[in-house]
This record gives sequence, C-alpha cells and structure tokens, in this order.
Amino acid sequence: MRHFSRGLRTLVIVLTTTLLAACHPAASKRDRVAVAWPAEAGTVVTLPMQRVSGRWLIPVAFRRPDGSERRAFAWLNMGVGAPILSQDLYRELGLAEGQNLTMRIGAVSVQVEREGVTDGPGRIGDQDLFALLFAPRTVEAVLPAGILQHFAVSIDPKAASLTLAQPGSFPLRGVPVPIRVNPDSGLVVLDARIDTGPVPLVVDVGAPYTWLRGRAVSQWLAQHPEWHRGDSAVGRANLAMADLDLERAGKIIRFPRVYLPGLVLQDVGALGTGPIGGALGEAALGEIFWDTWESDAGEPVVGWLGNNVLDNFRLTLDYAGRQSFWERQRAADPSELDSVGLTLVRRGTGYVVAAVASREDRPLVPGVEVGDRLVQVDGHLLDGLPPEAVLARLSARPGQPRILDLDRGGRSVTIKAEGANF
Repeated sequence: MRHFSRGLRTLVIVLTTTLLAACHPAASKRDRVAVAWPAEAGTVVTLPMQRVSGRWLIPVAFRRPDGSERRAFAWLNMGVGAPILSQDLYRELGLAEGQNLTMRIGAVSVQVEREGVTDGPGRIGDQDLFALLFAPRTVEAVLPAGILQHFAVSIDPKAASLTLAQPGSFPLRGVPVPIRVNPDSGLVVLDARIDTGPVPLVVDVGAPYTWLRGRAVSQWLAQHPEWHRGDSAVGRANLAMADLDLERAGKIIRFPRVYLPGLVLQDVGALGTGPIGGALGEAALGEIFWDTWESDAGEPVVGWLGNNVLDNFRLTLDYAGRQSFWERQRAADPSELDSVGLTLVRRGTGYVVAAVASREDRPLVPGVEVGDRLVQVDGHLLDGLPPEAVLARLSARPGQPRILDLDRGGRSVTIKAEGANF
C-alpha cells in the first residue's frame, strides 16, 4: 500500500497538482520558506509570463553552491504546495548534499529548507513528467502555492505578467471574492455555486482547464442532461496527455452559469474525470485521485478552476486578507474546445489516440481507432511539436474538415474528419 500511495502521488504531479507527503511528510510547511525584499526592490515586483501547453512559465534565478546564478523556467502552479526541481537541477544546486534552495524571483530572494523541496517530478513510463507536459520547451521547476502565499499575487493574462507584492502594499482591484487558504500548502479554495448549494473549488493557474470530480458531474447531468457536451477529454481539457482513464473516460460538461459571491461566470466548460481504476476500482476505492489530491487543500473539494476560466480575468490573491479580486478582461468563449474530437496520449515525440470523443455512444470521428498514431493534420507533421501546437492543428469549427493521416500498426490510414462543438 505504501508503494501504491507513492505512485499515486507521482501521478498527481502529472496532472498539475501534487501531493508531496509520500516523499516529505511535511514538505510544504509555511515556516520552511523565508522571503527577503532588498531595499532597492521597493514593495512590488512584476515578471513576464510565457504560455506553454496552456500553463504559465516564469523566469527564476537559482543560486548554486558557489554563489553563481542558474536561470531556469518555473511552472507557476497554485495547485502544488512545495517546490519541485528536476533531478538534474536538484543536484546542480547542491540539495542532494544538504544545501537549502535559494532563488531570486525578480529582485526578491526566497529560501526554502531542503526538506521542503521535491527531488524530481517523477516519470510516467520512460518519460520525465516535465518533458511530457512541456517538451520541446525545457522546464526545470515548479513555483508553488506554498511560496506564493508569502506575497500578494496578481496574474494578468492580457499583459502576460505576474506581480508579487509585500502584503498590504498592492492595489486590490476587481470584484472581491472570499477565499480560504491552507497555511501549510498555500492552496486557495473558494465557494462557487452550481445549481444549488456551495461547491468548493481550488483556484489554480497551473491547470489549463477546469477539472471536477466525476461523481459530482454525473449528479449534475442526471438533473441537467443538456449540459453534457461529449465523452472523453478534447482540446485544453486533455491537459495531461497521459494514458489515464481520468481523461479518456471523462465527460465534458458546460455550465450556463457558475456563481461566485458578487460575480457570475458564463459558459463554463469542465471535464468530469473518469474513474482512475475503472468502475470496479472506483467502487472499491472511491475517487482515489481526488481523495488523495485534496489533502493539500485541507478540506473536501469538488475540483479546480483552471485557465479556461482564469484567463478571462486579472486575478489578485490577497492571501493575508483571505480575499481574491476578479477584474474581467474578456468574455467567456463557448467555442474554446471546438475541434476534431480526439483524446491524445503523448508518447515520446509523437501522439497516439487514446479515445474518440462521442455523444450518445456515437463516435464523433468515425474511422479513427484507439491506438492509431496521429502523424499529420492537413499535411502538417506533428512529431516533435509541443501539445498546444497539436491541439491548434486539431482545432476546427463545427463541420470544418480536417484531414488526418494515421499510422495503424505500420499501415497508413487517411481519415476526413470534422470539427464539433464541445
């Protein structure tokens, strides 16, 4: 059971939200982090963000044992409590020999005790998880909620910028929405309302799309079958591209409205995840992915709000004041998932079909089979492309044609497919 628990927690890292207790039982404790603002830095620092695979990266300067700096891209992830380094970077920075982690974020210095840092993100099969999510871009670290909670934080998707400020020194603009913060991990939870009753959700700019517990989604669909948009993850909802039932057996749902205190979110898409061990496994073990993941939230949660929602707002988190502030930048896009309905798995530098999206048990891409390797879309080779480029090739309006070239066990197959609305 011990090895199973550790393997599950590694799996959770793939899906953007990590539990670290399997390796370090108290890894994300707040008192392991020290922040220093030099006088010349003032009280506010703004950094550029880069979008890769639907996630935000920021530049960070790490300090080597000899005092020199090592620059790397870090994944901004509010669903993770403690920092994660690639195995190579962990050793280069001397943590394997007992050094603490010291980094510079803009002009601000942050130190984390070595016991609070995770050595490597883990692997799925023979693939490093950072490579699985980001290659060919090199990403070597996670900047987690456990560090971010020491600041007031603003994420501006329109300007592609991250602002960190000393608590109490930053203008708080937008609609205020109360939040709860787990002081050990820094994860932020707010209460949304869908249909009736509160729905606790983690706020996570580390996730390209909103994911929810499959059981909760099934209950909503029993009352509102018209919310169902398809079976299996497509587009940004296919955020991990790992060979998991969470994605290939998931359900795409679209809520007409999600209510936050003082704010209404329109046309909210989400993936209700499939049972990670199949129906029998879930009957025996429960929703083990979510039950394990939510321990860093510090309370029961139904899922996370991802960037399909958060991209529409300049979001400010006042951790100390337990408030978030939402300043709308654009309207929701109900066509965000419009595409050829395939769920993909990333294998090496290429992409394999893990599921074909369906409605009412009718496949939306007839002729494509699970296990086909997707070689080309409209004559464009996919091998070596990052996930967002492949999803862009598959993007299509309802009825818009796409020509798919597939490899089926060494035999070439060409399929004319059409886009669908999800």
